Amino acid sequence: RNIKILMKTKYYKLLAVLAASPLLMHAQNRPDATLTDRSSTPPSSVTAANNDGSSVDASDAGAQRPIFLKTENITAFVGLDSKYFYRNNPLSSSVIQNETAMWMNTAYAGASFEPIEVEDAVITPYVGTSYTSTDYLDIDGLNFFSTSAYCMLLAQHSNGWAYRLGISYAMDKTDITDEETYKEFYPNMGAMKMFNHAENLIGILDLSGGFHSSESDSSFSANKKELNNIDFTASYGLQYIYENFIISPRYSATFKSYTEGSTSSNDGREDLIHSLSVKIDYPIDENFNISLFGGYSKRDAKSSFADFDFQSADGGIALGLNTTF
Repeated sequence: RNIKILMKTKYYKLLAVLAASPLLMHAQNRPDATLTDRSSTPPSSVTAANNDGSSVDASDAGAQRPIFLKTENITAFVGLDSKYFYRNNPLSSSVIQNETAMWMNTAYAGASFEPIEVEDAVITPYVGTSYTSTDYLDIDGLNFFSTSAYCMLLAQHSNGWAYRLGISYAMDKTDITDEETYKEFYPNMGAMKMFNHAENLIGILDLSGGFHSSESDSSFSANKKELNNIDFTASYGLQYIYENFIISPRYSATFKSYTEGSTSSNDGREDLIHSLSVKIDYPIDENFNISLFGGYSKRDAKSSFADFDFQSADGGIALGLNTTF
């Protein structure tokens, strides 16, 4: 029963950053990059309010109070996430299907600064960084690690909308040669609103977009900027509490338009990526969480150079450990 009360407090209060989960970056030169998460927002596990109650009125996501309710000027957070899962198309290929088990481990840290109260909103600054290692257990030579950093402003309004503005940096290196294969700066913005469907069920609408300014080692072109693109993502997710479990299905659609023109093999390329996922969380306590997850992604690409269409499915288990201080 105590766990259920904790979950209501933690997941019904201010889910803005939960809905603003890291955006998917879609690249063609890395076998996994289509589904690689690159952190551009703080994790939801450290953004729960300390209030009691479980309503999702507009004031809960607006100007009444920001995410952290402590009186200190800075609230820091650290955490570890470990995922073990199976993926049937890790190369994001329309032809080759190299099924494999994968193991991803992420360490992250960051801080929330003192909220700024304005007329009808509360603005909270965030900064953070993360390090991720990705191991392909059944395919040799593909292991890599990624680092990322971000800064973000989150504005929560009394009308129930939450807006964010940020910039992130991400970089990939191969595990074998320790050579950098991809890096990008990603200025982005987004908007989110929650909807109370029932006592234990809320919906989360999230809209976001930005520009990927990248450099990559590609086998298709000498242009290191050929993965530059503008993207826009719309998603709708549900959060349902059943007994001691939190069930979170989510659908998203991402449109990407590549910008390098005739100097790139991606001249005229446009992608539409559909993603459907479900996650079942079981919080052991306020700092430790066990999850089961699964997902399906499909990319339809308009390109005169190559076939970038693909379908991919995965599923597995995750452990999360985090704390704030």
